[in-house]
Amino acid sequence: MESTEWMLDNVGKYWDNMTLNYDLKKYDLPGWALRTIQEKFPQVAQLEKIHEVLTPTQVVELQLYVQNACSRKDFMELFDAFVAEYAPPRIDNKRYMIQRQGTLRVVIPNQTKSGRRLQFHQGVFVGNGRGIRTFWTPLTKAEKTNSVFFIDWDKSRDITQRFLKEKWSLDKFEEVCLEAAWPVELLPGQSHLFWQEHMHGNINNDEGYTRVAIDMRILLEGEEYDRRLPGGFVRMPGDHIADQSFDYTGKHFITYAGWNSQYSKHIPLPMQRAVINEYCEKYKIKYSSYEFENEHADWQPALEHFIQKKPDGIVLTSMFSLTDDADRRDELLHLALETGVELHFANELCFLKTKEDLEKIRYCLNFGVPKKGKQSWEE
Repeated sequence: MESTEWMLDNVGKYWDNMTLNYDLKKYDLPGWALRTIQEKFPQVAQLEKIHEVLTPTQVVELQLYVQNACSRKDFMELFDAFVAEYAPPRIDNKRYMIQRQGTLRVVIPNQTKSGRRLQFHQGVFVGNGRGIRTFWTPLTKAEKTNSVFFIDWDKSRDITQRFLKEKWSLDKFEEVCLEAAWPVELLPGQSHLFWQEHMHGNINNDEGYTRVAIDMRILLEGEEYDRRLPGGFVRMPGDHIADQSFDYTGKHFITYAGWNSQYSKHIPLPMQRAVINEYCEKYKIKYSSYEFENEHADWQPALEHFIQKKPDGIVLTSMFSLTDDADRRDELLHLALETGVELHFANELCFLKTKEDLEKIRYCLNFGVPKKGKQSWEE
């Protein structure tokens, strides 16, 4: 079966607005979320009553705090086990990667008053490749106006096609979506499974209590990732490096930016440096200089030169900012190994120090494809 045919068949069987019942005692996601929230806001005693003790601004702080906590080893191990138990039979036992950081959704009563309503959209609207599958998991009761509203797959295709062809206003788009949408009604212990071409969004929460949910995604091997890069947005199961610390005291590091791949050629220098700086701050890396590549030199001679200078390490924006030429890319990676220069890839929170690291990097670079065929609404 062709890959595109397999993808559509798999979605229709397992991810077309399906419900998953999971073992809540074994995977106590609501309990984990409440304990994590109480680290920062001990006054929160119940998820459903967050709005009674926190301001809308504090709710935003809460969301960011919990989302960052999703990079902790305890959550990653919990979700690794969850996915290992429930995903394989729903993806025909394909290999997968797991979203590195979950997204916490907190919908307080009358949330539109504070401008917090999630507009209707598809995952592909925001760079999610169609090789991605989503587990939307409420941590409180989700019903009626406080839940997510979904649109059937065939109607999602039709609406998207008309929206793009006729260039609707956002108000008209929202109106048409709402007419076709229906609310998912779930309890803790259940997840909603959907694909990246399923339209969904929120309306105003009139139920009088807060709805909390977390969504996590997996990327299937060989499938489309679009802007959600393997190793960055998604990680290998068991890869918990984000929760580790290293001692780079006294090490000589430099940083390197370039525009020499399909991924990096449109990323402005300040944005590359911001990603690199965040990585260096996280791992307490002190560097002596900012270096860069000639954007027309796709074989990356400057990077080769800096490796031959033998600093202790070089921090790059991403492994995907290496040249698209696989043979040349391997030459540079092997040169770094042979000279003992560590290459650090900020977006993926990983590094090249050993042959095992090299295999991991190759695995991520070859795991999927940026694009695969037309979107379903394209004629």
